[in-house]
Amino acid sequence: MTDGPPFESPSLRRHRKQRWWQILLPFLLTALIVLGGAALAAFGGGAGGARLWADISLIWLILPALFFALLCLAAVIGLIYLLARLSRAVPPVTAKVQFFSRRVANGTRQAADKAVQPVVWLEEFGAMLKTLFRVKGR
Repeated sequence: MTDGPPFESPSLRRHRKQRWWQILLPFLLTALIVLGGAALAAFGGGAGGARLWADISLIWLILPALFFALLCLAAVIGLIYLLARLSRAVPPVTAKVQFFSRRVANGTRQAADKAVQPVVWLEEFGAMLKTLFRVKGR
């Protein structure tokens, strides 16, 4: 049958083989490097060696912050570039929108004036008649 328990799948067997190379070995190498650096900082270099390793450690601590600051700077530069391009493209487009909105406003005003014109004319005619009859009645 198979060389393992009956419930063991091929992917589980592959995982067990790869576990050493993909999980344990990188972890052990990292731990070894960290321990070696700690031992070197503690025992090597004499009195000035601690200051040297402190400076090196500070550099390694600042590097990620500088990397993210560089990414933020690139994003800001990209946004400035896009806004500069957009500010060149916006005035012609806004002029067209403004022209269209003025045409709509003028058309609406003319339609409203035409719709109210008979009422205004009747009011004017009534006011004229009142004025004529008041003058005659005195």
